Formats: sequence, C-alpha cells, structure tokens
Amino acid sequence: MTSIYPTPGPSNSSEPATLVLTPIKTAVSCLGSTIEVLVRVQAPSERPSQSTGDKAPQVTPKRLALVVDRSGSMNGEPLTEALACVQFIAERLTKDDSLALVVYDDDIETLVPLRSGVSASEIARIIDGVESGGSTNLFGGWQEGADQLEGGNANAISRVILLSDGQANHGLQNIEKIEGHCRKWLAKGVSTTTVGLGRGFNENLMSAMAVAGGGQQYYGQTAADLFDSFDEEFSLLQALTLRQLDVRFVPASGVIIEPVGLVHTNADSSVRLNDLAFGSEAWVMLRLHISPGAEGTLRDCMAVTLTAKDMDGQAITPLVKILTLPVLDDASYQALPKDALVVRRTLELEFARDSQKLRQFAKAGDTKAMKRLMDELQSRFGHEPWLADKLAQLRILAEEDVEMLSKEVLFSSAKLSHRLVSASESVYFQDETAHMSPAFLRKKAVEGRGRPSDPDNILKNKNKSKKSTP
Repeated sequence: MTSIYPTPGPSNSSEPATLVLTPIKTAVSCLGSTIEVLVRVQAPSERPSQSTGDKAPQVTPKRLALVVDRSGSMNGEPLTEALACVQFIAERLTKDDSLALVVYDDDIETLVPLRSGVSASEIARIIDGVESGGSTNLFGGWQEGADQLEGGNANAISRVILLSDGQANHGLQNIEKIEGHCRKWLAKGVSTTTVGLGRGFNENLMSAMAVAGGGQQYYGQTAADLFDSFDEEFSLLQALTLRQLDVRFVPASGVIIEPVGLVHTNADSSVRLNDLAFGSEAWVMLRLHISPGAEGTLRDCMAVTLTAKDMDGQAITPLVKILTLPVLDDASYQALPKDALVVRRTLELEFARDSQKLRQFAKAGDTKAMKRLMDELQSRFGHEPWLADKLAQLRILAEEDVEMLSKEVLFSSAKLSHRLVSASESVYFQDETAHMSPAFLRKKAVEGRGRPSDPDNILKNKNKSKKSTP
C-alpha cells in the first residue's frame, strides 16, 4: 500500500481522470487522530483532438428543453426577463444542438418540439407572442420538458433548463416527490438546471430540483443578472468530460469516515460529485476519526474508489487509491504543518454550513441575531478573502433586502460546497466575475448577480422581435 500526499497540477495524460487524496497532515498520532482528507478527481487540462491530424476537438452535442413559467405570478418583468434569457440561450446553440421550448401556467404548451437547427430569429418570433396568466403547474411544465428529451443518444447532453419563480400552486407540489422524479430522469440521462427569477421565487423547490436532477442552480432578478450564469452553463456543457461521478469510501479497521459539509449521498452510501469538465477538479472533504496506533508503523486509513461514465455513456475503468500514513509520537504529529488547501476548503465548507443560520433569522425578522451571527462569522472567517467578500455582500443585503439575503445564502452555500475548481486554482484576491477563465470556475462575491454578456445584442433582438409579425 502506498502513502498518498500529492498536489499535482492538471494532467494531459490519456487517462480520463486522476484521483488524488490530500490529508491535512502527512501522518497520524500514536494517540489517535481526527484528520481532514481532501478527495479530488482531476480532469486532463485539455480536450484531446479527435485524431493526430488537425481536426478540431469533438464537442458533445446538447439537447436542451427550455421550460418557461408564464403563469400570473410571472407577469411583467419576471416573464420579460425569462424570455430574454431564452433568446440569449438560442443565440448560442450550434447546428449540432437541439432545442425544445415549453411554456406553462396551469396549461402546458410545447411551442417548439425538440429538433436541431432552430434559429435565434425563429425563437424571437415565437416568444414575442407569449403572455402571462393562469396558475403555476411547475411540475407539469418540467415533466413536458423531460419528456421532450426522452430517448436521446448517450453521447449527447440532455438537460431541462427550468426558468420560473418556483411558486407552484397547481399539479404536483410536494418537494420530495418532485425531487424523486428529477432523480429518476437523471438516471435516464436527463439532468435538470433551475433558474429562479424575480424576488419571490421559491428557492427551496428550485434548489432541490437542481440538486436531485444533477444540474446547476442559478438565480437573479433580471436577465442581466443571469447572462453570466448562462455563460457558466454553456461553458460547462461545452467542457464536460465525465458524468455520474460516484466515490465510495471503505474505512480501514479502527477508522470512522465522516463526510464534511453538504454532500449528495446515493442510496448505496457512495457520494455523487459534480460532472467533471476539462481543466477542473470535483471534490469532497472527509473527516477521518482514527484510533490509536503503534508509533513507527504505517497506518492504513481508507480506500477510495471512483466510478464514472464518459460523454459517450460508457463506464470508465474504476480508479482506486489507498491512503496509508505513518504513525508518529504525538509531539511530532502536533508539530507537523497543515496543508493550506485542505484548511482553506474546510473553512469554506464551515462557512457554507454556519451561514445557513442567517436564513432562519432573516425569515423570523430577527435583525439583531443576524448582526450577531455576521460578527461571529467575520471573526472566524474574515481572514479568508473570498469568504470576507461574501460576508460583506451579505451585510449589505441585510440592510437593503432581507428577502434576497435568504436566497443568496442558500445559493452561495451550495456553490461553496459543490463547485468545480480549477485543477491549478490560485488564491482568491477579488471577485472573478469579469475574469477570462471559464465561467464555471470563477469565484463570485454574489451568486445572484453577474456580468451582462453582450446584453445590447439581446435587447436589440428582443425589441426587433416585438416589431416583427409571427
């Protein structure tokens, strides 16, 4: 068995991924230890070419079902912004991509059945006639979008993108049952991304659907807020290399394994990680409780197995790593330095967990408790620049918009807990929304706001569509 202490950069090997185990310290104490171990799955840094010739790298085609809430609660700006987002997505499709467009209130209407070659101008004409009204059969709209994607090829990405205020009041409304349907469709290869629009959207339902459906979760009050999110969605879909990543942990004798933070646990107790993109790593933090051992020996800690599917739907050969660490006398163990990356990620997970209490205080209108908690968070996490920036933005929302603070806390906690990370991640200095790195790797101070991406073009096309005849 081998001791694993690597911190490699991204690999360009032909292997589909690299499994890396990084303990917070490079040994355990003879008196027993509790240590954090960062489990990372790193993708190659670049997509391989189709051949040794000059052909462009192969990009997996996308099959997208856009499902738009047109109910009465979306009247006015929310619906206008949702349709601007639809137009934004349509303008970024390639000839190999397929699109379906579904709108719903208490009735479900498929405006565009799934097909390739849908032009942005056609979408502009179609959405010009969409009007709000009626109650909200959110599940029915989502179900129609999923149905449009059924039976797709394994080598395509099939995803429902639901744009809604999430205020379901017609049809199936039970969150747990809706989550179950999202999981079933994910098992069939259809994932779900949710986009919460406006001020009053139901963040609990929208977040739960995205988590169960294996997609992303975004929110914003305007289309401009969301353009950056859709850049993130598209850049991620373009760069994916592995899907359905499951890691299984087998503790050695005398070891108890505890996942840290918010994790997605499967029925077989394995942990589901994010779909993996080139140049990135998916990860989970574990806390190992290790019983005493004999000084000067090697201690088996755990075995980790990764299973996943490639973009053609084929299972990869499982990757296995075993963590074995030397046993030191306690004084020598205490003197060992801590791995900076493991410390930083652990702090992010603790901030994600503890900041959730702000939502409880916000919903109760307890501003004094909110201030006390934010002061406590500042004391514990203020030395970490990214967490300090997030906390500063939460303080602003606490003064200006408590309802949006509750939503920001939920989405920010999810991002901190489940984000993909650059395999050569640098230390955070400032908000990275405007950086040139892939959007899904950027660290943002606020999840509900983003850099408008070519908004003038979107608005121009939207205004043009209003003047045209369907």
